[in-house]
Amino acid sequence: MAESVQSIDRPDVNGTPAKMAAICEAVIAALVGCQAGWLKITTDDNIMSSVTIRGTVQPKDQWSYGIFHNARYWIIHVFPMKGKRYYDPADPKVTVKLSSSGIGTAKFRKYTGPVDKVTAKVRAWITAEIDAYYGERDIDPAEAPFS
Repeated sequence: MAESVQSIDRPDVNGTPAKMAAICEAVIAALVGCQAGWLKITTDDNIMSSVTIRGTVQPKDQWSYGIFHNARYWIIHVFPMKGKRYYDPADPKVTVKLSSSGIGTAKFRKYTGPVDKVTAKVRAWITAEIDAYYGERDIDPAEAPFS
């Protein structure tokens, strides 16, 4: 019978910070002031290193029946390139892909490159989604939900 081995040296246990914490901070910094209706950014090393960006165009109170997947939503993952399990800071490239999205959401082409280009592509795509839904709009940055 196969035996499951749990390593206590995994990055997600015993208070060890996630290996992609710096990338998560870079994503958060890139999206400050973004006018998305709802946005949540997390990082984890449980199964593999990753940063998850969940968001919707509409604010949470406008979701049909209060369900995230009933809104115009997206789930974007940033993870180590070439299928590596854990992120290595010595390798400056990461991969970003749209793993799930709602009806009417534009395509997002999977991309591998440096963190600054990945964060710029994510910000540009989210901004384009918001503009496509609401049209060009001016909102005071102080009123932006994620600032």
